[in-house]
Amino acid sequence: MKVQICILLFAMILSLSCKKPTTVDVLLDGNYTGVLVITNSVKSVPETRPISISLKDGKFNITTSAELKPSGGRGTYTFKNGIGYFTDEDIRTADFDWNMILNGEYNIRSSGVNLTLRKRFDAKTDLSPATSYATIDYEYILKRTN
Repeated sequence: MKVQICILLFAMILSLSCKKPTTVDVLLDGNYTGVLVITNSVKSVPETRPISISLKDGKFNITTSAELKPSGGRGTYTFKNGIGYFTDEDIRTADFDWNMILNGEYNIRSSGVNLTLRKRFDAKTDLSPATSYATIDYEYILKRTN
């Protein structure tokens, strides 16, 4: 019986150690196009916005449609352990959702061609049980074009 348990535990450990990571250790420079998907737990349909991002030498440049706010952006980024740290450098008005700006921390998944950036938020610890909170997620789903 002990031998069978040891074999089972060994097989489980072996199978878990063979799992491939879902993130990469490098964020590839290049041009990416795709959408910014804004998912709100109160709304049934997510909002999508077409977007193009250029990443090169620690700098990013975003192009969107001129009639959308924010209409673009630029700044710097670093990458470490599957997390991207983006700093937007543009001056902006206050009449839109500032979470749509590529700024702050993002979980990154990349295959070299596909790139997904998901905004990270600090966990709230002082939630009142009498209040209902909607959750909003911001995720860039991109494909490399060169």
